[in-house]
Amino acid sequence: MERSEPRGRGRRSPRAPRSSDYSAPVRKPSFKKVEDIEPEMTGVNVKLLVVGTANRGEFIMGDDTGTVVVIVNNPELSARLAEGTSVVVRNGYVQMKEDSFIRLVTNEWGKVQVSDERWDFAVKKNNNISEIEYTVE
Repeated sequence: MERSEPRGRGRRSPRAPRSSDYSAPVRKPSFKKVEDIEPEMTGVNVKLLVVGTANRGEFIMGDDTGTVVVIVNNPELSARLAEGTSVVVRNGYVQMKEDSFIRLVTNEWGKVQVSDERWDFAVKKNNNISEIEYTVE
């Protein structure tokens, strides 16, 4: 009868490297314009100005190419968002409301924050991409 080694014993592998042992270079985000946002898009970085509110927790924000509805899940941040506030959305993604209308959202990997800088562009209010009905084929 052959004898087997007990579980958990035997040869040990060398210490596995920890994630803190590596330093990946930090990339600068590339910012898109509102007119470039499409259904099912991820990794969206945009600089926006608050234009108004759509519903509770939903804000209409835009840049010089158009406007989009941005969902803000943080009540403290929502209280700070008044018309004309400069905002940066980092690593957002597009969520389709009723499978047809674009909403820009962030999760735990993204962020909506008030910018220290003031954006000086005029918002193009007559191009709201959240009012366009999309069909997925």
